Amino acid sequence: MAGLGHNNPPTPTLSEQLAIDYRKLMDQVEKLAADANAVKTLVDTAEKPDDDGKAAGLNDELVEKMVEVGKTATKLASSSGIDNDRTSATKSRRDEIEIINGFFNTMKARVERIKTAFAEKVGAYNAEKQAQEARDAAERARIAHELAAEKLEEAQNAEHSVLGDVVMNEAAVLEDAAQKAAREAVKAGTGPLRTGAGTVSSSGRWTAEITDASKIPLEELRNFIKIADLEKFVRAYAAHHKDTKPLPGVRIFRDSKTSFR
Repeated sequence: MAGLGHNNPPTPTLSEQLAIDYRKLMDQVEKLAADANAVKTLVDTAEKPDDDGKAAGLNDELVEKMVEVGKTATKLASSSGIDNDRTSATKSRRDEIEIINGFFNTMKARVERIKTAFAEKVGAYNAEKQAQEARDAAERARIAHELAAEKLEEAQNAEHSVLGDVVMNEAAVLEDAAQKAAREAVKAGTGPLRTGAGTVSSSGRWTAEITDASKIPLEELRNFIKIADLEKFVRAYAAHHKDTKPLPGVRIFRDSKTSFR
């Protein structure tokens, strides 16, 4: 026995549905392709050399046929043709995507605000704690150096050579401790802040902002400019000066395109 709903046809995929909805447009494209192939065959025949190596070449009639096909293609590809139907087909989906993005972005923005606010507070606390650790370590290093210096002075003032050697050894031990404290002072306050809930660390990167573009020595930036970016400037230069002002290392030319109307 057939199950419930066995008479319902399967739901077409998006591609299948588009093919159904825009069958007329697809037929127009197919007819254009057929007409183009027919004209191309005539053009190929006209341009094909005969046994004597001569070709009839293009004539006004063939050019007229190519123009007709070109005009039809231009109309189909224009904003009133395929693009118009594409815009119509995607509008409802664009609206849905905007609604979906808005729904999730609202929640994400709220979460980001919470994270940013807490990160600023914790970051300030962490920075102060690290600074205090650095100050404490520096103070320990200072005291260690002072103790080492006092022992060294005591060794130099000792009246008995054996006592002087003993005190000198003590001074050496204290100096080693002072050097160790100095190294710890350099590293103090650089590690992450560890808590029972998690670890907090700070990171950064070197960046820059332009304060006066006219003062930037562009030659200093040559090695950092990508070719793709440089091409944008070169094309802007060519569009402005045309062929009136050459640019070393650049070929400036007019890129012509044929259109059908």
